[in-house]
Amino acid sequence: MPHWLSYMTRNDGSRLAYLWRAWLAVMLGTALIAVLAVLVFPVAETAQEAPPPPFPGVVLLSPAVPSLALWGVLEVLRRALPTYWHAAGGAALVFAGVFKLASGVQGGLIFAWPYFLSALTFLAWHLRSDLEGVTMTFALQVAANAALNLRVFQARA
Repeated sequence: MPHWLSYMTRNDGSRLAYLWRAWLAVMLGTALIAVLAVLVFPVAETAQEAPPPPFPGVVLLSPAVPSLALWGVLEVLRRALPTYWHAAGGAALVFAGVFKLASGVQGGLIFAWPYFLSALTFLAWHLRSDLEGVTMTFALQVAANAALNLRVFQARA
């Protein structure tokens, strides 16, 4: 795997430093993939824009459910695939498929990267305990959702 992602498999350092680096990787990668997905798979604009979901639900509830679902998916994949990198890739494909069904090709592509990094986070930290794996994954998703939604809510205000 790329050297610049090697920290994603380590749990021996500061949790905050880990989350900071993982959050940067999520945000930068997601932004790049989002731009490419929109350019390659354009979607016709709709006349009516849906109102934004409630901020606390998006930032707290939304990460809780996928973090627990990711745990379940990874329990199967880490036993079926040869490495954690493969398991994380498999989990990203599962979640990309779910998001593709819910919001089209763009959604599937955009969510693949953050779920790959969330899966690596869980796999690294679950070696200490499943609770730490879920907690670190939840924290990463909360940070990413908060940053993205603050930007969306700010733009709509």
